[in-house]
Amino acid sequence: MKLEDGLEIYRRYDPKFWDFTLEVEKSAGEMAQLLVDDGYQPTPNVLTAARDLLIDIERWKAGCIEELTGHYAVQNSERDVWNAFQSALRAHTDREAILSIMLPLKGFGSSRDEQGQHSAKRASAVLRMFKPEEWGVVDWRTVAMLNLLNNTKWDVDAAMKLAQKQDFRAIYKDVPINENAAIEHNQMYRDRVTSSLRRTADVEMAIFGLTFKVWPFKGGLSISGSCIPASSTV
Repeated sequence: MKLEDGLEIYRRYDPKFWDFTLEVEKSAGEMAQLLVDDGYQPTPNVLTAARDLLIDIERWKAGCIEELTGHYAVQNSERDVWNAFQSALRAHTDREAILSIMLPLKGFGSSRDEQGQHSAKRASAVLRMFKPEEWGVVDWRTVAMLNLLNNTKWDVDAAMKLAQKQDFRAIYKDVPINENAAIEHNQMYRDRVTSSLRRTADVEMAIFGLTFKVWPFKGGLSISGSCIPASSTV
C-alpha cells in the first residue's frame, strides 16, 4: 500500500462526507477572496456567512457526528469570526495564523484544557479549509499515524501492521495538541507533498484515511441533516 491509497480510502469512506468536505472548502475559498481585500467592508449577510462557515467547519471536524460537534462556533459573534479569519489569512507565520483562530474564538483554542494548554485541533481545521495548499488538520489520528510512519521510514504496510497491534486511540486520544504541536506536525505533512499528493491537505487526508483501516469510527460517520452546509455562497 502507498500513502496515496489513503486519500482514496478517505474519499470512499463516506461519499456524502466527501461532498461536504468539498463544499466547505469551496465556501472557504470564496470567503477568502473577500477577507484578503483591504478595501472590502463586510455586509451583514457576509458576516453571517462567515460564522455559518465556522459552524460548518466545526461540524466537518467532528465528522458530522452530532455528539462530537460541541456547538461552540455559534457562541462567537459574527464580527469576531470575521476578524479571526482575516487575521489568519493575513498572518506572516504559521504561529500567527493558528493563534489568530485559537485565541479569540470560543471552542477553537481560547480556553485551556486540563493540562493548562490551548488545544489547536479545531483551529487547524479552519486553516485547512482556508489554506489547503499549506495546512492540514492535526488531531490524535494523524499524530499517531505520523509517528508510526516515521518509525517505519514511511513504509505504509509496516506502519499499518504496527497500528493493528495496539490500541493507539487509548494512547493518543487525550494527548494535548497545542499550537507548537500543530505547527510541527503540519510541517511533516508539507514535507510529504508530491505530484500525487499536491497539497498539504491531501497529505493529511491520506494519512487520516489510513487510520480508517485500523481505527474505524464507531458506527461510521453519522451523516445527517447536521452536515447540510449552513454557509451560503458569497
